[in-house]
Amino acid sequence: MSVYRNGLALAFSWMLAVGAAQASGPIQVQNTFDSMGPEMQSWVDGKGKTLHYLDEGPRDGLPVVLVGGNGTSGRVLALTDFLRSLREQLDLRFITLERNGFGQTEFDPSGNYQSYAEEVTALLDHLNVRRFSLVAISGGGPYVAQIASSLAPRVRSVHMAAAFSQTEGVMATPARCALSDQQVAEAYLAGHYDVPSVWWDLGPNTAVNRIHGFLDEAADEGARFYYAKGSKGFDMAPLTHELRLYCEQPIADLSAVYAPVFLYYGLADTTVTPAHAEFWKSRFPNVAAERLYAGEGHDVQYRHWGQILSDLAYQGRRILLCSKGRSQLVDSDQAQRLLQRGASLDICAWQQSAGRSDQQP
Repeated sequence: MSVYRNGLALAFSWMLAVGAAQASGPIQVQNTFDSMGPEMQSWVDGKGKTLHYLDEGPRDGLPVVLVGGNGTSGRVLALTDFLRSLREQLDLRFITLERNGFGQTEFDPSGNYQSYAEEVTALLDHLNVRRFSLVAISGGGPYVAQIASSLAPRVRSVHMAAAFSQTEGVMATPARCALSDQQVAEAYLAGHYDVPSVWWDLGPNTAVNRIHGFLDEAADEGARFYYAKGSKGFDMAPLTHELRLYCEQPIADLSAVYAPVFLYYGLADTTVTPAHAEFWKSRFPNVAAERLYAGEGHDVQYRHWGQILSDLAYQGRRILLCSKGRSQLVDSDQAQRLLQRGASLDICAWQQSAGRSDQQP
């Protein structure tokens, strides 16, 4: 009898729980699919080459050409989807063109910064995009410089996020610059950079550890970069070729690029040091903002992606910060006052775990 009563009690408790769940109101079932990330497309240009690209956002939004870092595919925008809602609210349209030999794109050993800029030009014309902004992440710096130089009158703004410039006059020439491509592949890449999870290992203290799922998405991006053409299509040549361009190719002439330029660098970055920020500052005629982050390394492009989006939309007139538990976009003067009162940079989610000092806009 006791077992029977206990069974009734458990059943009654279960019905109460179900009733409580139903009492919250009817489920609003969605009518459309949720996003599964940006979609890659392809187009054959006038030279017969298949270009693989991404075009994400409203057709009438502000066009932004994004050039990702060394070793990223054309789908690199997916690594910033942790702020997709903000990107959409700011009405930004992102376009990326996959680089020579990366991901699905075939490798041309003669490819360089100029040939990539020509492909971007053809793609923008195909998409009927006239005026646009540019964003460079890390190793995408020289490519963005070439696009800006080639299409200067069409550039609305330039945003260099931990963006590499060149070796000559900026840094000590890496030992790999004196090696053959095969030696570079064997000495620097094989067994290390060809493992996606290792390629994207930013260390235990990186800010991106606070983004749920980021490292998994990054490993998937690395796998796409290497294996999108299939395992038999795996080849280190595109990567060694790009590393050689960094050693040998000069940066384009930027003297005619009068669009405002925004620089984002971590002062503790040992991968792309602040010396590269100084290089760009000396080459671009119109640096509108130099955002240097004390104590931060080679993850500022993600840690401060919200500010980059803000600068794209508002051209430096708004600072994104967290004040009293609320994320907000405020004018620069107000931002300084709020930061002095304890606010922190970018959205509040970054404050959910302990991080580095965030007090310089």
